[in-house]
Amino acid sequence: MSSHVEQAQTVSDISCVTVSGRLDTAAAPGLKETISQAVAQAGGGPVSLDVSGVSYVGGLCLQLLLASGCTLVAPSEQVREAYTLFGVGEFLPEQKISPKEQ
Repeated sequence: MSSHVEQAQTVSDISCVTVSGRLDTAAAPGLKETISQAVAQAGGGPVSLDVSGVSYVGGLCLQLLLASGCTLVAPSEQVREAYTLFGVGEFLPEQKISPKEQ
């Protein structure tokens, strides 16, 4: 029922936020706020979300991820399954590593 969000880090002019844990209904308000802050701080620059540590994605959080326009990096198997289950797998980018690892 809980998610963990780390502070945004900027690497190579890309703001990257690490998200982990369960992205369920209870996590949606915090996820929305985190994404909004990261986008505002990026000042129009690209924002990526490292979702390698996400263990569950519910429908509401999936909608937030899609609507954000942020690039997802290193998606966990659970993130990939959620995107496929909801029929939006084509929106999942193929970037496998986070900007922090580059």
